[in-house]
Amino acid sequence: MRQITLSVGNIASCLCTFYNNGKADVMIIDSFLVKKEFRGKGYGTKLIKKAINLAKKLKVDAVELNVNKDNVVAINLYKKSGFGKTNKDYFRLILNK
Repeated sequence: MRQITLSVGNIASCLCTFYNNGKADVMIIDSFLVKKEFRGKGYGTKLIKKAINLAKKLKVDAVELNVNKDNVVAINLYKKSGFGKTNKDYFRLILNK
């Protein structure tokens, strides 16, 4: 497994984690962040395109990400970028409250 941090200046960044799930090489986009004062100005789109281009360059089979179901802005960005909803459900164990 390896990780690469991508950024658009000091305005937007994400962490990309690469692994093989036994069937395919996968890149997970995690910690996707655009600074509040720059949201709605296209930086998220630039960052997601940069991540997808990296995945293509590295010949990754699939790109995955998680998003809060209430984050409509992010969901719209991901849909616009070609992502589709999967059948996966994620579980969490909280160790510290």
